[in-house]
Amino acid sequence: MPLAPWTVAALAASLCFGAHYVLLRAASGRIGDALGGFVLEVAAAVGLLLLFVLGPKDNVATTTSGLVWSSLSGLAITGGVTLLFMSLRLGGPVAGTGTIALGGGVALAALVAPFLFAESLTPRRLLGVGLGLAATLVLASEG
Repeated sequence: MPLAPWTVAALAASLCFGAHYVLLRAASGRIGDALGGFVLEVAAAVGLLLLFVLGPKDNVATTTSGLVWSSLSGLAITGGVTLLFMSLRLGGPVAGTGTIALGGGVALAALVAPFLFAESLTPRRLLGVGLGLAATLVLASEG
């Protein structure tokens, strides 16, 4: 079965998120939670600025609502990153904290998206969310 066009980018994103969690764990306890989140966000902003200036250009028109939604998403990430720093500093294992934060977020988004964006709420999606939550529980309860 051939991969959908978005799959390669999503798989590459998973590698980036995996590296993010490992690097975040290495930093936790060596920097304050809020300052760690701030440094992370500044580094991300610099990286994004470089991509914006030097990277490939897309043909998507920028709208006010796009700017607002992107800003709100950034604020949500800021809260999540700061809380991840805290949970790792408090001794949470990468497998547990990362799985709860990312897996829980994905499950929530998968359940809410049908109501917000008219995506299908299929038995397959519900099975996937259930399996993801089961994996989250297994990894979160580890040692």
